[in-house]
Amino acid sequence: MYRHFEDELEGIKSSVLKMSYHVMDQILSALKALESRDRAMALRTIEKDALIDEMEIIIEEKCAELILRHHPLAKDLRFVLATLKLNGDLERIADLAVDIAQRAMEISEYPQIKPYEDLPKLADTVMKMLKDAVEAFTEKNYETAKKVILSDCEVDKLRDRITIELLQKYIKREPERADIALSLILAARHLERIGDHCVNIAEDVIYMASAKIVRHHHSEF
Repeated sequence: MYRHFEDELEGIKSSVLKMSYHVMDQILSALKALESRDRAMALRTIEKDALIDEMEIIIEEKCAELILRHHPLAKDLRFVLATLKLNGDLERIADLAVDIAQRAMEISEYPQIKPYEDLPKLADTVMKMLKDAVEAFTEKNYETAKKVILSDCEVDKLRDRITIELLQKYIKREPERADIALSLILAARHLERIGDHCVNIAEDVIYMASAKIVRHHHSEF
């Protein structure tokens, strides 16, 4: 019986990994559309969101069925609960990729107002956080999860730097470019929110691995 239960857990983990790969691809596609101002790519990114929504529902149903059938306890229950939360965070991250794609559509008809410098740095940092968060989940790795949480400060700094630069150089001084600058500010904010969801995942991994609740108490690592 327990062997069957373990197989179901592994099946759920595989489904989560598959979903995470799709989510990462969504983010990369949205960012590429933003950088190249490619409206067609942005539209394709938005259309693919339905697949991730479907995957979220399937994983949620699998977790619910597993709980009802096997009544898991202790670390197994923590794994299922963490999976449910991770599933929701991944779906919301995919929604934020759609938001970035929508910003790409908004600026697609306009020339680039400045070379992208901090925005790619922000994107790279957030993508690394997501990859590490998923790795921490699959390996139940406390230290990798902790690294994700500690990366959040850098994400906030980059978002603030992007916002201040676009606000001061363009929105205030060149109002005719304000709409473009605002779209880029929102894109940076969407990336920062993705980072927040990565932190959520990492916090749940720490709970899953150690039963330790660190949400809102990061100083207690």
